Amino acid sequence: MNKTKQLFAGTILTAIGQESARADYTLNLTEGVTKISHDIHDLHMLILWICVFVGVGVFGTMFYSIFHHRKDKGHQAAQFHENTTVEIIWTVIPTVILISMAIPATKTLVELDDVQDSDMSIKVTGWQWKWEYEYLGSDLKFFSSLDEASNKARQLGSGIDPATVPNYLLNVDKPLVIPTKKKIRFLFTAADVIHSWWVPDLGWKKDANPGFINEAWTQVDKPGTYRGQCTELCGKDHGFMPIVVIAMDQPDYDAWFKKTKAEAAKGPDLSDLSHEDLVAKGAGVYEKNCSTCHLPKGEGVPGAFPALKASAVVTGDINTQTDLVLNGKGAMPAFGKMLKADELAEVITYTRNALGNSVGDEIQPKAVQALLPEGAAAAADADEEEEDEQDAASAKTEEAKAAPVDPTSTEGLIAKGKTVYEGHCVSCHQANGQGLPPTFPALSGSDVVTGDIREQVKLMKAGKGMMPAFGETLSPEEFAAVVTYTRNALGNSVNDKITPAEIEALQ
Repeated sequence: MNKTKQLFAGTILTAIGQESARADYTLNLTEGVTKISHDIHDLHMLILWICVFVGVGVFGTMFYSIFHHRKDKGHQAAQFHENTTVEIIWTVIPTVILISMAIPATKTLVELDDVQDSDMSIKVTGWQWKWEYEYLGSDLKFFSSLDEASNKARQLGSGIDPATVPNYLLNVDKPLVIPTKKKIRFLFTAADVIHSWWVPDLGWKKDANPGFINEAWTQVDKPGTYRGQCTELCGKDHGFMPIVVIAMDQPDYDAWFKKTKAEAAKGPDLSDLSHEDLVAKGAGVYEKNCSTCHLPKGEGVPGAFPALKASAVVTGDINTQTDLVLNGKGAMPAFGKMLKADELAEVITYTRNALGNSVGDEIQPKAVQALLPEGAAAAADADEEEEDEQDAASAKTEEAKAAPVDPTSTEGLIAKGKTVYEGHCVSCHQANGQGLPPTFPALSGSDVVTGDIREQVKLMKAGKGMMPAFGETLSPEEFAAVVTYTRNALGNSVNDKITPAEIEALQ
């Protein structure tokens, strides 16, 4: 009895606490802001009212029969077996009801999965515990994490009332920005465990699975900010990886894209910092990226996340620690893919000179940058190559103005093939053709792509495994162009081609 009273009291207190946290309660499905979300809501209401109608009819008939044909009114139970008319009626009516429900449901499901004719594609990768967004066809990509205000308020003993934090646990440092009135195709995957990307106002959610690609689409017609969360239990901080989507009109989106891309192009600040500055700035990087597992004071969680205080790694060779931080190990992600060189230098120096440690050494951003794939030397070479490519492109543009390229020439096919590749192939085989092994093979250096061109055409026409039959979806011009492109780009230089006429002959 006492346990029952305690449970009841706990339920009441929980409800009061949730109300004080300003939780929004609704009795119906969120209608959303997109056409597909409205269609889903309309389908939901249609099915609901059909169920209500059936329920009222069935229970109304049952209660009427029980009340008006009861024994004390002199009714006698009928004695009969089988009635063909009744059996036909109770078979036909449910069949008609199910068909009336199946037709609009099928239409909505087909519409939900139709990612064709999209205006742009965004790749979404789930990490523990943040989201990575990559605008395919451009060089823009970034990580989106829980905002600093929410992150501070959620810490034990912070003394901050979460009710005073705007959009507590539903705000991020870098939101996903999309243009309005454009069909946006999303491709979902994960780098570690299963996540699930959900923004209620868009009307759907999709799992992000390691090694697999899921697709979805949306089109938001009015500017606004729409919030969501990961809905798959993905680990310790599952509840702290929100999603924020901001829809902007095209001019505003173009300005944001240009500004964000310019900021990303600047890269990390590689200037040397004083020891004190490295430690001071590293505290903020640690709090945002490391304290979740290793805890604010570096004591860790025994058996799950090792302590950094007096750690043999942290107090040992700085190069060994740097390698571990950059490349990850076990449940620890590769922060070299997430943080800039200056942030990495700051947090490494911080852990070695705080959290109870006092090694007294440091590492500068330049030293870290040299260890990253996009190291200082590589960056310099890339800048030089980019300038050369821009000069070559300008020269080709001038030549193109003087003499239009023959669409059946190798150059014309490669130019068209790049567009076809970005629209149909990049989601699986990636922009540079490196693929997603083992699910999606690399095209760079592929035996198929660099081998007999007719064998490649045969494979692409018929499809294989998860690869669709492109012979049914691409025109001969598109098919010839993308085949020629893959054999003469993406790190390949076979120097051959196939024309639309040859594709038609093979078909």
